[in-house]
Amino acid sequence: MYVIKANGKKEEFNPEKIRGSLSRARVDRAISNEIVKQVEKEVFDGISTGAIFKKVMKMLKEYSPARASCYDLKEAIMRLGPAGFPFETFIAEVLKEHGFQTVLRTRLRGKCAEHEIDVIATDNMGKRFIIECKFHNSPGTYIDLKEALYTYARLLDLNNGNNSFDGAWLSCNTKASNEAQRYTECMNIRLLCWRHPKDGSLEKMITEKNLYPITILQSAGPDIIKRFSRAGYMLVKDLLQEDFGNIRRKTGLKDRKIRKLVDEARGICC
Repeated sequence: MYVIKANGKKEEFNPEKIRGSLSRARVDRAISNEIVKQVEKEVFDGISTGAIFKKVMKMLKEYSPARASCYDLKEAIMRLGPAGFPFETFIAEVLKEHGFQTVLRTRLRGKCAEHEIDVIATDNMGKRFIIECKFHNSPGTYIDLKEALYTYARLLDLNNGNNSFDGAWLSCNTKASNEAQRYTECMNIRLLCWRHPKDGSLEKMITEKNLYPITILQSAGPDIIKRFSRAGYMLVKDLLQEDFGNIRRKTGLKDRKIRKLVDEARGICC
């Protein structure tokens, strides 16, 4: 039996992929097994991975709304752009929580051109990196070789223009093509993407420190998300670090709604 991926390619249906994604969302093994068993009964040859995702989400919401939110992480990141959250700002927040100092949207002169750098990150050893951020709002879109070539060319021009960067990163909310992975590894550019690198991918950096975007909240509709955007709340954990009074003042939401959102946030981050 074959499924159709978001990029249009066919691959053999593998229930272990569902089980693995549920495990990354910290879903209880018994619940995971029940969901996989039910999906196996309902799938058919040629079903899209998007349709499978919707089936899993529907069942997971019945078992655990908080775990359903975590399972929705990739889609939640894709909702950042329409909600008014620049992807590079989200990446900077994630990096800060992992010990980096970050500067957003800096213009620097290279030898031959001026460049606007999405993020400059400095680690605890004082090493400085330029970070190119690519945001995609549809599944099946990959970082390709040209983005990797462009990032390395920028690094060269900046350093040839008397800037002193120790390297470059290329970050994306989706995956990277095999060609991009090979080139960046060869040129010592770090990829920070979905499922790559295996020991430090974007979703792993998010989940291990509960850095979930505010767009992951299932009980927050577009209007509420826009209010959070205007108020400067980007991460779910931001709500857990504020008192009701500040959230009310900044968003105009009523206490009952705030309490519901904070309870959901607590369930996601527990």
